[in-house]
Amino acid sequence: LQLGSPFDFQEQMKLFLVRKMPDPRDAGYAKALAHWVAHFVTETDGRAFVLFTSYRVMQQLAGEMESFFAENDMNLLVQGQGAPRGKLLEQFRTTPRSILFGTDSFWMGVDVPGDALSNVIITRLPFAVPDHPLIEAKLELIEANGGDAFTEYSLPEAILKLRQGVGRLIRTKSDHGIVVILDNRIVTRPYGRAFLAALPECPVKVI
Repeated sequence: LQLGSPFDFQEQMKLFLVRKMPDPRDAGYAKALAHWVAHFVTETDGRAFVLFTSYRVMQQLAGEMESFFAENDMNLLVQGQGAPRGKLLEQFRTTPRSILFGTDSFWMGVDVPGDALSNVIITRLPFAVPDHPLIEAKLELIEANGGDAFTEYSLPEAILKLRQGVGRLIRTKSDHGIVVILDNRIVTRPYGRAFLAALPECPVKVI
């Protein structure tokens, strides 16, 4: 039995794809990341999750943007700075103009219905790091059996995780907001179409 979604994504959600983002290896990447995060959290008056695939990048950006959030009277919450996940979520829900920076555990199983969350920013497509021993073993097994590790494992896993991250935004029939993807591979690489096809149908704007 396949049941359709109870949500009207055409009306409730808008997707922004930032083609202008440079490659993470480029010198201007950190500056561009800070620029676009600032741009989009301003659009929604805070009320944003910013999801990362790298704890190091998250901490660096939090440090760089601390003064921006303070100057704009926004409340920055960062995973891993002492408070447990439940406490961070409670602070996010109850404090106006909040932005929460999170990594792995915030991509799924987190529920913030209502106006408190109106913006989910995905900093990178969530491909698993291939040098993790378990993932490395899975990839090696697929290759040993004559398969393609990227299309059979890495891509489907990343698509599933992106769907979970995007799914944080619309939790009830009255929720509205935007999803921002700050990884230009979703529009520049052939596999980007597979990511987009897996997301709810909604208005899309490429910047």
